[in-house]
Amino acid sequence: MGKTYSLGEFFKHLNKRDVETWFDKVTFTRILLIWVFIIVFFGGLYFYTSNNFSYLWYARLGRQVNSLQDSIYFSFVTATTTGFGDITPVGYFKMIAIFEVIMGLLLLAVVTSKLVSIKQNTILNEVYDLSFTEKVNRLRSSFLLFRQNLGRVMVRIDEGNIRNREVNDIYIHISSLEDSLSEVISLYGRSDTNHFRKNVDPVNTELILSSAIHSFEKLNELLTMMNQHHLEWRREITVKLILHTMSLNDQLLGKLVESGALIESTARDFKARCNEIMNALKANIQTSTQPAISAEKKTTV
Repeated sequence: MGKTYSLGEFFKHLNKRDVETWFDKVTFTRILLIWVFIIVFFGGLYFYTSNNFSYLWYARLGRQVNSLQDSIYFSFVTATTTGFGDITPVGYFKMIAIFEVIMGLLLLAVVTSKLVSIKQNTILNEVYDLSFTEKVNRLRSSFLLFRQNLGRVMVRIDEGNIRNREVNDIYIHISSLEDSLSEVISLYGRSDTNHFRKNVDPVNTELILSSAIHSFEKLNELLTMMNQHHLEWRREITVKLILHTMSLNDQLLGKLVESGALIESTARDFKARCNEIMNALKANIQTSTQPAISAEKKTTV
């Protein structure tokens, strides 16, 4: 036997978001069809269920309504709350007429709400577009800022006045890259339940991914330079952050390819560039760990 629910349990389990989503999808055409159906339905109800105790009454002619057309006419003036008074209900038709008036008022409220929501949605879409564009630009700026910070560190290394504290704090800049990549992934990994969800266009997608790759190329240049100058930059937190950012980049590229945000040929080129720079980063990390490992073995001996 199937599980049954009481009316209270039905409203309790009713998802408010589902109701709002359904309401947003109701068009004026559907509302009009529902309204016409209600008028015709109640008109037929008045006509076909009429008897000696409950009926519609011509006030001016002093007799019962015996026409389907006039019954639908009464249903129309009742649903629209016009009430000319030329036809009046008798018996339990009065209760049916009250119920029809309530249905008509509810439909009127729906139409009014839809008119207001159209204007609200227009304004919210404009606000969301501005916010979304600003977010995309901010992400690109964060990648640019990361490269600029690394550039300043590289200048100090070339000048020979880099401090050990600055080398040890390289992980702070890498953590900003990690945050930017995580934010980009969340931008492309959102669900479709959001009514105002906006997809990143292919142009901005390529620009964002290109900025990320340039950032990794800049990071690889920095690691190469520090290794050449024999700077001991390797700290556990720094290496872990670099590896994590590399993993985030792989996730981002996978999401973009899976979502179809990039053309196949463009995605293939970006993937080749990513593989090249990631291999270079891995080589720099392994190179930097060799002296430390050798020194540790030497100390042990």
